[in-house]
Amino acid sequence: MSLPSGLLERLEKELGRGQDLVVLLDYDGTLTPIVPSPGAAILAGSARRTLAGLAASPRARLAILSGRALGDLKTRVGLRNVIYGGCHGLVIEGGRLRFRHPRARPAVMRDARRLLAAAAPAIPGAELEVKGLALSLHYRHVPPGRRREVRALVERVRRGVRGVTVVAGRDVFDFVPRVAWDKGRAARWIVARAALRPGPAVLYAGDDATDEAAFRALRGRGITVRVGGSPTAAEFRVPGVREVHALLRRIQRALE
Repeated sequence: MSLPSGLLERLEKELGRGQDLVVLLDYDGTLTPIVPSPGAAILAGSARRTLAGLAASPRARLAILSGRALGDLKTRVGLRNVIYGGCHGLVIEGGRLRFRHPRARPAVMRDARRLLAAAAPAIPGAELEVKGLALSLHYRHVPPGRRREVRALVERVRRGVRGVTVVAGRDVFDFVPRVAWDKGRAARWIVARAALRPGPAVLYAGDDATDEAAFRALRGRGITVRVGGSPTAAEFRVPGVREVHALLRRIQRALE
C-alpha cells in the first residue's frame, strides 16, 4: 500500500529536525474500521503494539480523541502513557493532564436523555448510547424510509432542550452540552500541554465530520490527515484504516 508522497516528505522533514511529536488520533474509522455496532469496534493487536511503541518513545506523546465515553475509550485501547479525550474532548485524562470542561455537567443532559429514551425505541434500528456527558443516537441500521423520523427526533431535542447541542457524525447524532468546545479546541489544549519540549511537531488523523474542527484548528500548525473520501480541510488524505496503521508504523520506525 502507498502513502501520499507529500505526507511522507513532510513527516520526514518535521522529524528530521529532532522535535518532539504529538500524535492525535480518532478511534472509530481511524484506528478501527467502521463496524455495524459500536461495541464491535475492536483495536487489532498489531495496531495496539504500534501505539504502545509510539507511547513509549521519549520523543512522542500519543493522544486519542473520540466521541466515545472516556472509560469506554480507555478500555478499548488499554494502554498507559496515552492521553485520552472522551466525548469529543470534553473530558481529557492521561499522564499529568486532567481536564473536564467546567460547564459540561451531566445534569444538562437529563431532559435530552428522557426524550430520546422515550422516542428512539419506536424507530426500527435506532440505538441510543448513554456516555455520561454525551448521548449518541445511532441510525446506521434504520431503514432509509424511516430515517426522516430520526431527523425529526433530533430536531425535537435541538429545539426543546436548552443547553444541548447536536453534533452530526457518520450515521450518528451526538448530543453534548452546549459549550464553546470541540475537537479542535481539545486538540490545541492537548498540544499546548503534552509535549516534553516547546514547539513540537503535530500530526492529527481522523475520519469523521467532527475531526474537521481539529483540521481547521491545526492548519499551519501541524500535519492533518483525513481518512476516507469526504470533503475536508485536512492537508492530506489516506484511503482507510490500513493506511493509518502503515503511517503509524512509519512514524514509530523513524523515532527509534
